Amino acid sequence: MKTRLFIWILLPLMLLQSFSTVWLWTVFELNRDYIARYECINRFNDNALACRGQCILMKKMREHEEKEQKNLELRIIDVVFINNTQDFTFKNTALYEDTVERLLPVYNEDYSYNPIFTIFHPPLV
Repeated sequence: MKTRLFIWILLPLMLLQSFSTVWLWTVFELNRDYIARYECINRFNDNALACRGQCILMKKMREHEEKEQKNLELRIIDVVFINNTQDFTFKNTALYEDTVERLLPVYNEDYSYNPIFTIFHPPLV
């Protein structure tokens, strides 16, 4: 039950992160008139009336790309740090020697087995 809850919480967060540029573009399209009228850098310039808020969208996209690039660099640094702390040792003897590994356990040498080859007969009464 806890794993399903964890998955249902984590899945939307991962999807939100991966679709962040689509989300940014959608918010821009929904608020395009407001952005063009009040926030656009070129709103007072008569020659740039065709902008309609594109300058704000490009600015936000550029900021978002820079933020993602910075996060990517931090992730790469973290991965390198994690990999450098681990110590791996490999056994190279199997590459050069023709040793056969035993699949059966090694038996104790003190153990003795004395088989009786006669057929068991019940006692006579």
